[in-house]
Amino acid sequence: MADVTHEQAGTVADELFDKYLLPKAALTVILAASLVGTALTLDLAGQWSPLVALAKWGYFVALGVLLGGLLWKHGFVRPGDVDAAADYCAEMYRRFDRIAVGALAVVAVAGVALLTVAYADAPLALRGGLAGALALTLGAGAVDTYDDAPVPERFRTTAGVLALAGAVLAVALSAAADVALAGGGAVPTASRAVHLLAFAAWVGGAVWNIFVAVPTGQLRPTPPVVRAAGEQLERFRWTVRFVIPTLVATGVFQSVDVLGTSPGTYVGTTAGLAVLAKLGFVAVLFAIFLACPMWRACSPIDGVCDLAEMDGEVGD
Repeated sequence: MADVTHEQAGTVADELFDKYLLPKAALTVILAASLVGTALTLDLAGQWSPLVALAKWGYFVALGVLLGGLLWKHGFVRPGDVDAAADYCAEMYRRFDRIAVGALAVVAVAGVALLTVAYADAPLALRGGLAGALALTLGAGAVDTYDDAPVPERFRTTAGVLALAGAVLAVALSAAADVALAGGGAVPTASRAVHLLAFAAWVGGAVWNIFVAVPTGQLRPTPPVVRAAGEQLERFRWTVRFVIPTLVATGVFQSVDVLGTSPGTYVGTTAGLAVLAKLGFVAVLFAIFLACPMWRACSPIDGVCDLAEMDGEVGD
């Protein structure tokens, strides 16, 4: 009995201290930081409401899942991956399609809510453009999601590329609507758009890595799959290397543009404390980003975190 208990305790400990908790923790921090940012944006625009904040946060997260996922599906996956690990890519597409269905539903419902509530006072041209971008994202995304053709025929399809373009445009126009409601100009709009696009690419890529690439790869840990997974993950890492400084730079610009540079503003107001909290979240994310490859915690699949390591094992 004692042996069984000891074995069970060991299993629980292994699960508790699973190194792959780092990417999962990173996704949690990303989502928390985005919720704080959404609430702050609404508060500064005089539109604060818990219900609107949750709807807007869900809208941007769902758009990010679509944008980042489509970027991985049609960008980080390459023709060589489709040829060498076709079954792996096919299963990843199936998994992402199931996630995309939910994301499309959230974008549709929350998008209508924002257009009629949060963005009701935005310029008509912006609302019309955003409605068109959302329609493109939803229509092309649905076609891409429900396409059951073989993987080589689904790679970078017209529908997939249009859905990605629609998501990018929807994020950018949503940013423009946010700034317009706050009375900002072209530079704040560009900063806000780049900030939200960086967030979308990161959160969507993180969701793909955790919920699509890893569970699929664990079922097929063959050398071609490990190599394809590792190379795709490295492309995502390079994206994150640009995302982190972009989020910091644009976030600082937006904060200074609205709140100024007085330290008292940041420690003595709710808005300032929210900004400091977001900076703290980004610092944690940066630490996780550095720790993952050093601790071989990018993926629980052997070899994915370090392709050179896999090559050495194959050579042996």
